[in-house]
Amino acid sequence: MNVQISLARREDFADMIRLADLTLPDRMNLHELKKYLELFPDLIYKATDDGRLIGFSCAGIDMYGETGWLLFSNVAPAYQGKGIGKRLIEARLQALRRFPTLKRVLVTVSETNTASIRALASQGFRFSRQELDYYGPGRHRNIMELSLAPVAIVPRPADQPALI
Repeated sequence: MNVQISLARREDFADMIRLADLTLPDRMNLHELKKYLELFPDLIYKATDDGRLIGFSCAGIDMYGETGWLLFSNVAPAYQGKGIGKRLIEARLQALRRFPTLKRVLVTVSETNTASIRALASQGFRFSRQELDYYGPGRHRNIMELSLAPVAIVPRPADQPALI
């Protein structure tokens, strides 16, 4: 397996849609994917194995520049459970951290998707909230959050010894 993570390009779209039909049927179309590229051209990543598309994902930023989102992630069924989804999370987080005004990153995740929950938790995400009936009656939305707030460093008083 020779998996590479890189920025996606418009020429990847047809393969991305075919993969989305396998992993998220009826949830994404070519037009929607093109809009993501227009909005977030440097935040759409693909995973390839010897040049063949095996996964893709997208991040976004709210209009205030304070909240990043991990919008979607797809990995071909034969490649699931091999750490590719985690690598796509890492690529998007690395890109989002380049925006100095971001305070947090949010992601919607199904409560039954334990693999994604574990991968997100390993990057510091924690359960934030559930929005009831977000997708319709009885279809809730679970949101995990990663704080990007800088850690305050308090200088040690001159008369206090350093801890070793």
